[in-house]
Amino acid sequence: MASPCFARLHMDENLQVMQTGSMMRKVKSRNWKKQRYFKLQEDCMTIWYKSKKSGNTKSTFSISDIETIREGHQSEILQSIADEFSSDLCFTIVFHGRRRNLDLIANTPEEAQLWIQGLEKLVEAVTKMDQKEKMDQWICDWFVKADKNKDGRMNFKEVQDLLKMMNVDMNEHHAYRLFQMADKSESSTLEGDEFVLFYKALTQRVEVLKIFQDFSKDGKKLALLEFVDFLRQEQLELDNAEEFAMDLIARYEPSETAQTLHAMSIDGFQAYLCSPEGSIFNFEHEQLFLDMTQPLSHYFISSSHNTYLMEDQLRGQSSIEGYIK
Repeated sequence: MASPCFARLHMDENLQVMQTGSMMRKVKSRNWKKQRYFKLQEDCMTIWYKSKKSGNTKSTFSISDIETIREGHQSEILQSIADEFSSDLCFTIVFHGRRRNLDLIANTPEEAQLWIQGLEKLVEAVTKMDQKEKMDQWICDWFVKADKNKDGRMNFKEVQDLLKMMNVDMNEHHAYRLFQMADKSESSTLEGDEFVLFYKALTQRVEVLKIFQDFSKDGKKLALLEFVDFLRQEQLELDNAEEFAMDLIARYEPSETAQTLHAMSIDGFQAYLCSPEGSIFNFEHEQLFLDMTQPLSHYFISSSHNTYLMEDQLRGQSSIEGYIK
């Protein structure tokens, strides 16, 4: 599947070298530092790496998984080896969620900067994606993870493995029925657009479809005034609701035909609900809005006593990274 990010990227020298690949040290502790070969895949959205010793063992991660890049000794592990490797060789890839950081040591400062700048450029490109592009990229990432033999299509066994990776507990017969419905080519495999159909069937939420149909006269689209009614009655968007509805349609409706009609399809409706505008969170609170000048003991701090654990409670490492994330 083609990445939506690839089309907008300018392939500079850094990205070209990253696609050639580099041998760098992966660091897990002061005593565990091993060579790994890192390479940016052709989609410019996947980093592939393997062991120097065992060429068959390889792993991947998506640029979408990356939260930020830290230069120098900005992790506990890299700080512990600061006496061995200078800071201009070191950098840390920080992932979203509880995935463990990836600490790396390049061979030269120039190589480190090449990867740091290249990764930052790719992360910025992902950040600038609109809601539809983010969804397309999310689907693309799952397709890449599930396509084990990298032939650009998925058989039912790979789909079953995908469901396990996504923690989707589904009856095998129902999963196979969705698979067959999406297999328009009747090839017993799913390719790009067919996989999108399968994904939509898999993630369809009955309660969302019901409320969509409650406000839709024909059950297929929300006309402008129908969408306005939804915004006023359900979302309590009372001010300039019609203007707001037009703006949402322009931003989240994937169908150009629907946009021309000032209408919203179920795909656009779901995209809106998953967007910041559809969130219950008050985004005014993203910025600092409380008095933070008081002593620390004056504040309630929401944190589990296990927040510092990076893995399991008995054997896992403890780290301040748990609080940082």
